[in-house]
Amino acid sequence: MLFYLAKRLLWMIPVLLGITIISFGVMHLAPGDITTLETSLNPRSGQEARQQLREAYNLDEPVPVQYGLWLKRVVQLDFGNSFTGANRPVLAKLAERIPVTLTINIAAMVLILAVAIPIGVVSAVRQNSLVDRTLTVTVFLAFAIPGFWLALLLMVLFGVHLGWLPVSGLTSYNFQSLGPLEQLVDYARHLILPVVVSAFAGIAGFSRYVRSSMLEVIRQDYILTARAKGLPERTVVYRHALRNALLPVITLLGLSVPGLIGGSVIFETIFGIPGMGQLMYEAILSRDYPVVMGTLVVTAVLTLLGNLLADLALAWADPRVRRGMASS
Repeated sequence: MLFYLAKRLLWMIPVLLGITIISFGVMHLAPGDITTLETSLNPRSGQEARQQLREAYNLDEPVPVQYGLWLKRVVQLDFGNSFTGANRPVLAKLAERIPVTLTINIAAMVLILAVAIPIGVVSAVRQNSLVDRTLTVTVFLAFAIPGFWLALLLMVLFGVHLGWLPVSGLTSYNFQSLGPLEQLVDYARHLILPVVVSAFAGIAGFSRYVRSSMLEVIRQDYILTARAKGLPERTVVYRHALRNALLPVITLLGLSVPGLIGGSVIFETIFGIPGMGQLMYEAILSRDYPVVMGTLVVTAVLTLLGNLLADLALAWADPRVRRGMASS
């Protein structure tokens, strides 16, 4: 297992390198740069001022040279300074935003699993019943609802009309004057809507995967044998069938990490949450290349680690996978 883990960690290096090369190249294909935006705000700035800015930011060098200079800094864990916002270090900006995005994504993943697994199990056990058909229709409706539209509806309903939940930011204006428990409650209230919206589509998708996997498992011979022995139906379903039915779902957990992090760009912008998604959106608009690349690298690392953790969880749940890892 340790050899497999070391091999996977080493394999992440060329994969991450390839991601950065593609991202860096695609980013520079976009028209304009930070110097265009800065000089356009000052009518007295001419071509000479723009050229000086390009030299200051190393944008006058060819793209491969720029990438080499950036990679040399990254190897030293230096992502450079932001082109905007008082030229703060990129790592400092990321350190402020990463905990927020991780909190939302982890909470969304927990909510997805807590809701999707029971829905999938009930739909499979009561296949073709009224309950199954009702859940199926509900799931397909959830697939059809755009996330940004759902976010706006929930903001209007719970934030404007009912006034139950805040609709933007992470804390209230009087956050510092609250006690520790009140601060925790206030923080949680601000996260409810973003977490629900972020998990909404995932609940629909994962419940379908759980249902499909459960239907396949409960038809296996060992399930029929367990029922023939007189085991309670609850034991058969949740102890024998569900554990094997969750194996494909564990794999999907790793694949869903990019979608959750990518969705943060939309939800954090809508709800005004200072996370990585909002930082990425603002950096793209301002052509802040160091921040964009820093955010992409962190996102890629989180995605690769998510896939690795999913593989390890699959090995923990399935002895056959463990034996394959030991022999590799």
